[in-house]
Amino acid sequence: MYAIRVNKNTANQVQFKAQSACSDSDLIGFFVGAKMKTLDIMAIPLTQGLFTLIDGKNYEWLNKWKWCVRKDHNVLYVTRAIYNSVTKTTEFISMHRQILGLHKGDGKTTDHKNHCGLDNREANIRICTNQQNRHNGRRHFDNTSGYKGVSWDKQNKKWRVHITKNRKIFYLGCYNDKQEAARIYDAKARELHGEFAKTNF
Repeated sequence: MYAIRVNKNTANQVQFKAQSACSDSDLIGFFVGAKMKTLDIMAIPLTQGLFTLIDGKNYEWLNKWKWCVRKDHNVLYVTRAIYNSVTKTTEFISMHRQILGLHKGDGKTTDHKNHCGLDNREANIRICTNQQNRHNGRRHFDNTSGYKGVSWDKQNKKWRVHITKNRKIFYLGCYNDKQEAARIYDAKARELHGEFAKTNF
């Protein structure tokens, strides 16, 4: 899980780090005021002391609203609340869906390429199918190999590789070295999943 926080030492610096990070070695990206403008990247403050990154062209438009952080399936997303006068209920709109011009109930699925729901630059968000979204998903929570598509085969005592496409499971063999197995998975993922392939390396 990733988060964007203000560097407490320098007010105009924004760090894009793993949320559980406690050292600079976990730094994913680093943006300083002038550099952000050069890259046309802006930050909008959220609740919980977090920030979201957006394209500069969208700053004035999106900064008109107050945005907050909501967690969904262990991922942090940027949302805002609106009152529906018809149903008399409060609804939430996600920033990335608003940027993409989507609306609640339209049946559209979206994807953050780098899995960070706080990175809402247009280059990082896209409309996709449910299947494509799953292709770009991380390894399963109970994965023991540390690599997506790689699991331990107790019978053969080797690392087995498998990948899914259109609900069909492809078995790609068993290997002594799990890193080799992970690379076998990556090659097949690029072939089957294209730009939505989530690889290990």
